[in-house]
Amino acid sequence: MRSYIRPFLLLPALIVALVVIPTVVLSAAGTGSAAMIPSALAEALAPEGSLDWQFNLTDDRQGVVLYSTVPTPTPTPTRMPAPPTPRPPVPYPNPTLAPSSRTAGADQAMVYPNKIIKVIGDRLSSTVYAYTENSALYRSNDNGRVWYVVQANPDVDDFVMSAANPDILYSGKGADCDDPDAANEPLYISKDGGYSWEEVPTGMNLRPLLIHGADANSLFAADCDMLYLSADGGTSWMAKPDNSMAQLWSSYRVVAMADASLVGDPEPNAPHWDQIYVIGNNAAGEGVIAFTGDQGNSWANITDLNRVPETLTALSVDERVAGKLWLVTRDGVLSTDDFGVNWALSDRGLRQIIATTGGSLNDITYAFDGNLYLATSNSLYVKTIGGTQWKKLGGISFGTDNAVSLLLTDTDPTRLWVSSEDEGVFRYIIAPDETEGR
Repeated sequence: MRSYIRPFLLLPALIVALVVIPTVVLSAAGTGSAAMIPSALAEALAPEGSLDWQFNLTDDRQGVVLYSTVPTPTPTPTRMPAPPTPRPPVPYPNPTLAPSSRTAGADQAMVYPNKIIKVIGDRLSSTVYAYTENSALYRSNDNGRVWYVVQANPDVDDFVMSAANPDILYSGKGADCDDPDAANEPLYISKDGGYSWEEVPTGMNLRPLLIHGADANSLFAADCDMLYLSADGGTSWMAKPDNSMAQLWSSYRVVAMADASLVGDPEPNAPHWDQIYVIGNNAAGEGVIAFTGDQGNSWANITDLNRVPETLTALSVDERVAGKLWLVTRDGVLSTDDFGVNWALSDRGLRQIIATTGGSLNDITYAFDGNLYLATSNSLYVKTIGGTQWKKLGGISFGTDNAVSLLLTDTDPTRLWVSSEDEGVFRYIIAPDETEGR
């Protein structure tokens, strides 16, 4: 009799164990000290009275909650909670190799089958953005070896990139300072690598110039009359006037800024803003070079007053050597290695360009091979840093085209990106013995 009763006693427990099934929910979560500044310069500077989005080749469904279809064992069906509102979509990567064998020239930069017409990056980052001739915006995280599409038709056509966080981009043309009736120009920010842009309400007519190498939210910008600093990504701005008797920013419009962000012994672990340089021009076309060691609270005019430069267009600063910089002027290249105490002008090899109507010197950078590279209206020129003779580079397919800008990164110091006016972007491979014997 007991053998018949035992199954009846165990059967209810077995049924409960089989019926009560839990609901399954799957969720997919996403400084070193600066080098000593010369005492004369120190006296001149004395006061007078985010989003961390990365490309993902496998899954971009971040923040989406997936629910099981197994019903809960209740007599009355219950409504499943609605999934959270998804955030704006992130561009799904479309990797494209950058083949050189299929280009119009061996040095033509392409995202096949389209030419690259503009590159944007930062010396401290391996991330490079590229606009192509079909109006698309691409991104590479490895100095142009593999490209990912960002937008087929981006909202902006130019911007500056943060080296600390290449997803953070600032775009603004600034006002037309020569036209008092010109329309206002907004400042935009992208926090997702150029996929979407939003207007910065407090940035009207500002042109972004320099982003802190270790802080994407700190940047300098300028309008027609003043330099400004933001420490919160453009939410608020602080004017950085020159309070000395010179009142530089009342007379000069800012053209460009650069920093020696890795100066220090030992070299700092993170970039800093202990040494910043600014160039500008006045209404007569005379240039000025200013230095600040306190992020714009005070400025020192380090221009060679015995030979005032004419029409400054670009500058390059040695990131690791204090007081060493090169300036592009209408008349040649100015250089100093002592904070402007002494200046030298190099124009040998450039005089025909300078004398030609419409001829121009456009951009400059230094390379670890000991050379300077100069973009001109007559292609690319090179000279040793300590030399005096500029020489036009041969054997390149953009040999007669107007070179307008240069990009070189520390992570790929042999690949020089040369943007031309009409033929797109070219990649020049730097050889260590290029200027041997000159």
